[in-house]
This record gives sequence, structure tokens and C-alpha cells, in this order.
Amino acid sequence: MHDKTATLDQCNAATLPQPLSRRLFVGAIAAAGTVAALHRSTARATANVEELPAGSRTVEPQHSPISNGDAGMTDAIVEEKIRRARLSGPSIVTADATVAEMDAQGHLEVLSEGTNAWVCCPGNENVVGDVPMALDPMGMQWFMDLLAHKPKPTNTAPGLIYMLCGAYQHSYTDPFDQTSAPIPIGPHWMILWPFDAEAAGLSTVMRDAGTMVMFGGTPYAHLHICGSPWEGNEYHPGARVIRTLTYARP
Repeated sequence: MHDKTATLDQCNAATLPQPLSRRLFVGAIAAAGTVAALHRSTARATANVEELPAGSRTVEPQHSPISNGDAGMTDAIVEEKIRRARLSGPSIVTADATVAEMDAQGHLEVLSEGTNAWVCCPGNENVVGDVPMALDPMGMQWFMDLLAHKPKPTNTAPGLIYMLCGAYQHSYTDPFDQTSAPIPIGPHWMILWPFDAEAAGLSTVMRDAGTMVMFGGTPYAHLHICGSPWEGNEYHPGARVIRTLTYARP
């Protein structure tokens, strides 16, 4: 079974046991990152999981204090981050993925170790471009190269990134733009390979449905597909065909 596309409301809905202000939330996470006894890890989550980038570290939620000393509140915050991260992609991959927070340099702090090769990140709604996402190993390589401002990505095979919670980013033409006004983007997923928009007959302009080539004409050009790949009905032998007709305006 496949899940439906996660909506922005689903990804933002709080499940904390009591109201938590943005200031307290940010302060709590900052304190947890500073005070918690974290250890650096380049080990695999399991023998079947791809190695996380160098500098990754693991935090045990139940031992992460916050500024007011309420460990239960910290547990709730960490669990909310994990819940949000798993909404970023289809549950068939996110249910067993490693969940980790990623900083601006690409360092990962593992919140929950997984058993497959995927990594899910909860994102930060207060930072443009820091969005919930699920990445496979080649997708992670592509994204790390982007963060490092490398001239071109180094993934040797197509990668996948799901952003089914939607996103905000500064540009759909310049992969390194950090100053332009934020652009809202709906739920989507990406095939990370250097697609040529003109050869494929695709647009290079942001859209709210369909498919485009983002960062067209640059080494970071890739296929940007709106919605979820799990939308629609599966075909099984014996299924009836229902044909529909839709008129377009003149």
C-alpha cells in the first residue's frame, strides 16, 4: 500500500502535548545541540544502510536536555521532528529511513537510525531552502555537492529526493541563489540527472502541476515533478477502463 501525498498542513501540524512558542522551540533545539552529549559517527545505521556523510552524529532523544530541564518536552520535540521528516516522502521508503537534522554545511545529527539507504530530514520552516525531504544515496551526494557549491554534482547515477511537504527556495534558475525573494513550491519529487529541457520539450519555469526542468542550463539541472509518484490508481488484470473527456478553454 502507498500513502497519499503529504500536504503542507499535515507536515506543519503540531502534535506536541502543549502549545510551544517559536522562541521556546528554537531555544530548546539550540540548547539540545549545545548541551547534549553527542558523539560523531561515520558508522552505518545498519549493515545495509549507506554511510552517512563525514561529520554525522547521533543523538539519543531520551537523553537530550533542554533549557528548562524538562526531558519530556525534548522528547516531544524530537518526536515531532521525526514525524515531520517521515511525511517528506512515500511511507514505503520513509518508514525505515534514517531521520537526521542537517545543518547549513551538510552535517547530519541522527535522530532515529533506519534500516534502509534513505535519509529523511525534518527541515526548518523558519529558514528558506531548509525543507523536509527524503533522499536516497545519490540524492544525498547531489545535495551535498549543492551545499558545498561544487561546480557540478558528482553523483554517478540518477538520484531521488522527495519533498512532499512542499518547499520555499530563492530561485528555480540559479542553484546558488541565497538572496532573491522566497518562491513557494508545492509537493514534488526530483530525479537528479542533467536533463536538457529543450531536447526533452519541457519548461524551465516553475509551475504548480506537471513537470519542469529546474536549474535548466546549469550542471544542476534536474527533473522537477509536482505531486507524488503514488497518485492515481494501479492497473491490475481484469480492471475496467474508464475513459474521460475534458474540454479546455478556447
